[in-house]
Amino acid sequence: MTILKPISATVRIAALALVGTGFFAPLSAQAHDGHNHGAPKTSAHSGQDHSGHSAQQDHSGHQDHSAHHGHAAADHRMPGHLGMDEGNSERAMRPDGFQYKRGSHAYSAPAITLRNQNGQKVAFDELLAFDGPVLLNFIFTSCSTICPVQSATFGQTQEDLAAIDPDYLMVSISIDPEYDTPTRLREYAELHAAKDNWVMLTGGFDDIFQVVRAFDAVYKGENKMYHRPLTFLRANGDAPWLRIEGLLGSEELAGEYARLVRPEVN
Repeated sequence: MTILKPISATVRIAALALVGTGFFAPLSAQAHDGHNHGAPKTSAHSGQDHSGHSAQQDHSGHQDHSAHHGHAAADHRMPGHLGMDEGNSERAMRPDGFQYKRGSHAYSAPAITLRNQNGQKVAFDELLAFDGPVLLNFIFTSCSTICPVQSATFGQTQEDLAAIDPDYLMVSISIDPEYDTPTRLREYAELHAAKDNWVMLTGGFDDIFQVVRAFDAVYKGENKMYHRPLTFLRANGDAPWLRIEGLLGSEELAGEYARLVRPEVN
């Protein structure tokens, strides 16, 4: 079913900026990191990490984090996208072409242990057993395209969400866990004025991949940085997940949240 929904000016401006960077080029040709994925691979390409730095350097000029942990570049490539159930989704759009896809899905949290931005161990399945509203997304701190928009939306919407129902949990999971240490996540949390109920998680690559796969967030591409703007919302522990694909502004996110947790008035 196709429906029309307003998109806030903030996210329209951010999306236009991404168009200027080439982010919305055909997916078969370009990832959000700006690499050309349609061109033949060369030996030089294997010496580049996801941000375009030499494989000997990470974002801060130190040894590359994937090499430090002994992973070959191929170890970080995701398998083909598992695909969203087109029969269980609808598209919300405006005449100007900005749109996002909505669908209801059942996802199960894997029983793994991750670490939060304070370095504390977190049992992921127990965390998501929280019997209240949950908002979840996948980010990485060095991302310069969709992640800043998604994280800014989470940060800017915290007060609006609390006004609707304050007993909620936000979860952001790094898909670059080897670079995103708890310290970096803590700095990222401070950057976005994260409140105590916004948990940021990192961990081993294999564990993070289990979560990515569990939420059908895998994307076919050169590596794990080739990801999509996905946001997941759930009203309570027994409710299905609302999967949203596309960039949201704070108005859209608050509206989706309100419809989930206060359906009787929305």
